[in-house]
Amino acid sequence: MFADAAAALGGDSPRRRKKNHSKLRGGAVGAVVATPFDHQNCSDLRAADAVRARRAYVKSRADDDVAYVYLGDMEQDGEGGSASFDDFASQFYPAVRARGMIIDVRRNAGGNIDTWILERLLRAAWLFNAERSGPPDVTMQYAFSGEVVVLVDERTSSDAEIFALAARRLGVGTVIGQRTWGGAVGYSGDAELALVDGSAFTIPSFGPYDADGAWAIEQRGVVPDVVVANAPVATSRGGDAQLDAAIEVLNKKLAEAPAKGKVPIKPTYPNRSFDAKTCEAGGDGSAKEEGGGGEDAKAAKAVGA
Repeated sequence: MFADAAAALGGDSPRRRKKNHSKLRGGAVGAVVATPFDHQNCSDLRAADAVRARRAYVKSRADDDVAYVYLGDMEQDGEGGSASFDDFASQFYPAVRARGMIIDVRRNAGGNIDTWILERLLRAAWLFNAERSGPPDVTMQYAFSGEVVVLVDERTSSDAEIFALAARRLGVGTVIGQRTWGGAVGYSGDAELALVDGSAFTIPSFGPYDADGAWAIEQRGVVPDVVVANAPVATSRGGDAQLDAAIEVLNKKLAEAPAKGKVPIKPTYPNRSFDAKTCEAGGDGSAKEEGGGGEDAKAAKAVGA
């Protein structure tokens, strides 16, 4: 198709392309301007298409019960950086009522937003609001109460490794994949020493250790809870054994806990009509309920006795 189009336009000559463009437009008069993508644009498009394909694959195997979130890095949104805040928010919040979630940080180059993501995943759905119209919702807004799987591989690095380790240590979810890169010693981002020729170099400035006094991650990485390798040949043919394992783990967990990730059904509305005798006896003034009354009605009976 593209070869035919090039031939119709007259090859590589801009003058001939302008002259013959009407051959592709059924004789209509007009100008066609083609702006080619550079390598980075093409890479971004291929990456976005791969994420779309993986999300569609997850949906095909788990319906809407399981959401798929991918983060290519953990950079803050700012000039010269990617928008990982936006990337996570645009994928997480629409899926906050899914019963399961796969957070894929494979090939993630790191950054420093692990705490921001963990704060959202650690919110607890402990209380619920019954709305006058519409379904009930949690009062700790946007709390995700489903099962979580974190996907990692040998190219998961730096802050993505900290996130994966936290997911396991803090009970956020199950980590699946290959042992991570093993590099969490970082620097401030600004050059510590400038040289006379205008160049500069940085110096490692900080490294994480845990509450037991052990250095975390550096030169050891994060070993997954479930080790799964993506074989090169199968992967080149479109397979993804790690993603398959994540789907299987979540489907199994959700089948074993049917109520997981669901907002509980609201209870029957009580009868709050005023009852003066109960109120005088120290209750809340609500009317006696059928079948013996509520706690305040029972208290009123006890006082009267």
